[in-house]
Amino acid sequence: MPIFNGEPVWLCHRLLLCAGTILASGLPCAAVAQSVPGDAKDIGTVTANGAAPTGGQLIHTPGTAPYMAPSVAPIDVGQPASIVGPHFIENNISPTQNYDEIIKYTPSVANVAPTGPGLQQNFWESIRGFNYKQFNTTFDGIVVPGSISNFAPQSAAYFTSHNIGSVQVDRGPGTASTLGYATFGGTVAMNSKPLLDSFTVNPYGTAGSFNTLLGGVQVSSGLLPELNGARGYIDMSTLKSDGYPTETTTQRNNFFGKLDVPVGDSILLSFVGMYNSSVNRTFSGAQLGQFAVFGPNYGLNNNPLSQAYKNYNVDTYTTDFEYIGVKSDLGDGWKLDNKTYTASYYRRGTDAKSPNGTLNPSDPAGNLNGFFYVNGVKTLLNNAVPGRDPQADFRDWGNILRLTKDTDIGQARVGMWTDYNAGINRRTNIIVSQNNVVYTNKANVSPYDYNYKTDLTTLQPYLEFAFKPLPELTITPGLKYTSTTRGLNATINATTKQPANFSKTYDALQPSIEVQYALTENWNTYAQVATGFLAPPLGVLQTTAPQALNPQQTVNYQIGTAYQTEALALGADLYYINFNNFISSKTVNGTILYSNSAGAIYSGAEAEGMARLGEGLSLYANGSINNAYYSGNRGQVVAVPNRIAAIGPIFERDGFYASWLTKYVGNQYGQDLPNA
Repeated sequence: MPIFNGEPVWLCHRLLLCAGTILASGLPCAAVAQSVPGDAKDIGTVTANGAAPTGGQLIHTPGTAPYMAPSVAPIDVGQPASIVGPHFIENNISPTQNYDEIIKYTPSVANVAPTGPGLQQNFWESIRGFNYKQFNTTFDGIVVPGSISNFAPQSAAYFTSHNIGSVQVDRGPGTASTLGYATFGGTVAMNSKPLLDSFTVNPYGTAGSFNTLLGGVQVSSGLLPELNGARGYIDMSTLKSDGYPTETTTQRNNFFGKLDVPVGDSILLSFVGMYNSSVNRTFSGAQLGQFAVFGPNYGLNNNPLSQAYKNYNVDTYTTDFEYIGVKSDLGDGWKLDNKTYTASYYRRGTDAKSPNGTLNPSDPAGNLNGFFYVNGVKTLLNNAVPGRDPQADFRDWGNILRLTKDTDIGQARVGMWTDYNAGINRRTNIIVSQNNVVYTNKANVSPYDYNYKTDLTTLQPYLEFAFKPLPELTITPGLKYTSTTRGLNATINATTKQPANFSKTYDALQPSIEVQYALTENWNTYAQVATGFLAPPLGVLQTTAPQALNPQQTVNYQIGTAYQTEALALGADLYYINFNNFISSKTVNGTILYSNSAGAIYSGAEAEGMARLGEGLSLYANGSINNAYYSGNRGQVVAVPNRIAAIGPIFERDGFYASWLTKYVGNQYGQDLPNA
């Protein structure tokens, strides 16, 4: 059945084999096999602070407004947040899409998918104007590692929507127990699907615009008595699409597996593994004149003499993500939750020097017929299209240890996150039209644009106490310490082109306090003051002499409320954020110099609501006012939409589901002038 949600119409049919019975269905993807929640020991669903995101009982009650909502404010958190639940994901999100598409209808989130939903990396995701480099992304409470240079993971290189059970968007740094590289701008917390109690074979498929085809199968073991009630599933899918811009094809294969094994009555072991590979013909943008001549969807072309030739602009990504979890009741109110994990990212491919750019034909860097140095020998090459061979690899290792102690007056929490990420980055000059032969423009110089190794070590211990002086009141003070050490060992540094060997440590204490007061069972209010942390990017080491910089920090002041009944779900909040130690840069005599400038003030109001109108019809809407100005009246911060809204009806009755949701993203500045 079509799913009407403002995107290209996706069609899906699936067969469900359950206990020997085959059922054919035209329901939307994943609508047939509803997840059966696991028992209390299931550790697959956690947020960045290690807690299970219940959101309120009504979120899990079919037919209620919180259950139906595309996004709902939970009534058990102390900061502005929204949960996108499994019912919405199953009925509205194509299996081709990624987590950035799942959250796009939540308040203050802006998102653009230029090649088609979920088909390639997205560089336009933001929350309250904080871009994708400035907030956390987690999966089952584990920080998904990104580029060592800027912390941001590739949204299209890890988990597909079919791996994800729910997503919680925290629009703030959280409490002390919220872990991550960039608590600075909030957290996007993905959660794996809960496990099923019955054996199920669930094939699925999707067809859509731009010759998009996806097929997959999920096999759930159900309860295994011979393994003390263990449960697990595997999910495999393959995707192929031409993409919206011309010749920007995508091929992707994804495998995900999860297994929970109880040991005795008080220990649960959890094993999760994800493996992903994709090959993309990458769109890097085009000029207005090219759009006018070739059409609005121009991306790459079929001309082997062009910088924008499709076979000269190819990226291959291979990633994995695994963890082993141990959850145990230690007795006397003590509980342990520990996860040891690893993840990797490997990029290979070819990039033309300037796809759809303006290289001067008389310049050897863009000359199709000219002299180049190959193995140090000056050589005339005809039809030579210069390009580059990029390599970006890293392997990440880490551990999250959490201990809690229940007492008569509240819960004590203490823990430690340790993480080590090491990788290499190099880019070699090649002639992409001449079998990728390595070249230079001068004799006896390196063919590398840059060649360096990096490492990143993060330590985050924390402690907090959720004090309950009254049954309706919870006060949670906490303190976290973050230490991030960057290392760079370069034979050719990226900007100076000189050798470099630098190491810098950035650290800070991050206090927080959060107050929740439950007016009724279904109505919660909260207030929070919390600090966020973001270490400087790798670029600060890619200079001749790195400056002494302070980490960027935010101090968030937030108040809000959330209300839920069977017919209505509401959430609203106000926020004021003091952004300190803004890192800016300028070039002096060819050298990039970084410094801490004054900062910025972010402020705004957010609200969302879902109303069940009757006869199967519901209406959802949200809206936000977002302001961000540099301190000292120096102008508005770039890429912060001043207004964001979403609205649309949802209809579900007698097995039929349809939705039509519209997203509005307001005006934003396109040029950053922090030093004006």
